[in-house]
Amino acid sequence: MQAFSASGQDVAEGLVVGGDVAEVSSLTEDVTDEFEQVEKETDSLAEGETEVETEGVNGVTRVVYRVTSVGGKEIAREVVSRAVVSERVDEVVLVGTGSADTTDSSSSEGTSSTTTTATASGDGTTAASAQSIAKSMMSSYGWDDSQFSCLVSLWNRESGWNYQAQNPSSGAYGIPQSLPGSKMSSVASDWATNPTTQITWGLGYISERYGSPCSAWAHSESTGWY
Repeated sequence: MQAFSASGQDVAEGLVVGGDVAEVSSLTEDVTDEFEQVEKETDSLAEGETEVETEGVNGVTRVVYRVTSVGGKEIAREVVSRAVVSERVDEVVLVGTGSADTTDSSSSEGTSSTTTTATASGDGTTAASAQSIAKSMMSSYGWDDSQFSCLVSLWNRESGWNYQAQNPSSGAYGIPQSLPGSKMSSVASDWATNPTTQITWGLGYISERYGSPCSAWAHSESTGWY
């Protein structure tokens, strides 16, 4: 296979350029696809009020390059493959268009639904609530906020904190991308549907294998997996 230099000239592996031998190597980079904010009007909120309906999650695409270097200096780069590691989830923000009378009259009727929404937001089925659950468990391992930051980055890459995420190639499943997913049954039988079970298993795995989330993240940065 040939690569092209910045000047457009073909460069073959092993070719001598200016007295130096062209070397070809592989480089893997994870590219972040930042989520966007989408606004959706609703008359269930008073005009001017806003509420986040869906938390945004950045997507990650893994790109493998074929890099040609001469004398230690990169002169050409060619994309070999692209693979979506985790899909981007855009943030959806509800924007109120209703009148104060409308929202007041619906408040008494919506008391139970408001309670349900508040409960749902903390059950781990959204990225934000899953992260909240994980953060509440960190202290039991002696990990501080810097370790939590590494954990967020790690599981953003693995699953986008989606408890239903499944790798179509390997079959890895859930927030921590357990392979196979059934390993998480060591915590509870509801591993396929319960984010808390997945997080509990994932933190235990990280602690046992790497000692800390930052060590696991460093390994992932180096190899593309953990």
